[in-house]
Amino acid sequence: MSIEMLRKDAAVWDDSGDILRDAAQVAARLELAALHFSYIGDQIGLVDVYQQIQDRMIRLLNEGSNTFETIATSLRHVADGYERDEADGVHRLNKIY
Repeated sequence: MSIEMLRKDAAVWDDSGDILRDAAQVAARLELAALHFSYIGDQIGLVDVYQQIQDRMIRLLNEGSNTFETIATSLRHVADGYERDEADGVHRLNKIY
């Protein structure tokens, strides 16, 4: 497994996490109030439903971003481990020869 590819994959996961976090920030700025719905829509609770959907979307986007960042961190940790193992193996071989 290429250590460099693990690091490149980690960067892709980080970038994807950034995209989701940006989307969550945009979603948080979207506002529809009672005046944006018809009187009937407001009376039957569309404003509350919209707010619940918006809150859920923001939460899911942030959770996705956190998950992607965790994956990136894990990939970097694995790459670091492979790098250490490789360096240790070279060191042991140098002692033998």
